[in-house]
Amino acid sequence: MLDKILVAIDSSERNKSVFNSAVSLAQTTGASIMLLHIVSGENADDPVLPADDEYPSLNNRNDNRYHMRFAEYEQQGIEFLQSLTQEAMDVGIDVEYSQLRGNPQQMICKLASNWSADLIIVGSRQLKGWKEKFLGSVSNYVTHHAPCSVLIVRPEMGEAAALPEVEAIDRPQRLTDDRQAIAKKHRSDVA
Repeated sequence: MLDKILVAIDSSERNKSVFNSAVSLAQTTGASIMLLHIVSGENADDPVLPADDEYPSLNNRNDNRYHMRFAEYEQQGIEFLQSLTQEAMDVGIDVEYSQLRGNPQQMICKLASNWSADLIIVGSRQLKGWKEKFLGSVSNYVTHHAPCSVLIVRPEMGEAAALPEVEAIDRPQRLTDDRQAIAKKHRSDVA
């Protein structure tokens, strides 16, 4: 049974499809949602810690600016989560949110365990090759370390592709009929 869905998101545009897929699934199953945003210093949007320099007075000013930017970034994250929370509540979803600091991969798995999530929904940056090795893949780590099932929403997948899979659970016969029709068509094309 699907009662609790943990939705790991950031404020990038590609994660709108992650949110939309989670809302669609929650509407279908009646599950509640926990929206999770991680502040890590690893994302492209995160403020960058200034490098140490030889002039302490400049270093203090840079540190102060960094801390102010980081506080603004955290506030933007909370406002982003509140906006999505309201959007989900408007369509009748039981939703809460959390913003945590730390390593995204580990924090997602830890919250999933602590909150007793039945499913984690994450996005994918679709990193390949050396980029995946050096930058790491949050979705790959979560898939291998999560205490529950994981759904990875790819950018092109979005809400439209997620909905038929959910609806297909209720109508497996129709899928079978569709597959048989496709198989017959391919057999006639080969013959």
